[in-house]
Amino acid sequence: MINPAIEQQAQVLLERHRITLPPVPVEKLAIAEGIQVIRSESTGAESGFLLRDRSRTFIGLNSKNSDRRQRFTIAHELGHWQLHAGRPLIVDHLVRINRRNEISSAATDREEIEANAFAAALLMPAPLIEAAVRRELDHGVNTIERLTPRLANEFDVSSEAMSWRLINLGIVSSN
Repeated sequence: MINPAIEQQAQVLLERHRITLPPVPVEKLAIAEGIQVIRSESTGAESGFLLRDRSRTFIGLNSKNSDRRQRFTIAHELGHWQLHAGRPLIVDHLVRINRRNEISSAATDREEIEANAFAAALLMPAPLIEAAVRRELDHGVNTIERLTPRLANEFDVSSEAMSWRLINLGIVSSN
């Protein structure tokens, strides 16, 4: 289900940076917002985290993940940054941290669902998806099996993420 407020917040961020074509340069967008992106190998299940203190913000990524998963993780963490104040953690001074892991991927709590929705709206903006679908239909791409991977490549997201986005936008049914 689409949350119009989250869609709008993602759109405002895209407009502020004049992003009008896919794929969204999500890492450059984070950096332009003053967020430092750091990659490090991790053997754990975490894809990444958002760390905020009073003066700095970091997105940490598990560099062992695919490029597309890292892109989604950056967008997910931008969702937390945009939508949520964060969870306090005491480490010498007040720090706020959100983690992206298997629990957040399962989207079982409200903040994780919202961050995932923001990531989808940021990486696959509804107006750009709708225009791309119309273009593909005009070119004879008229099955979901052909459409999904083509759009996934264009938007530089996984086929699974694109499939969910097409379902959530009501472009295709989940049946």
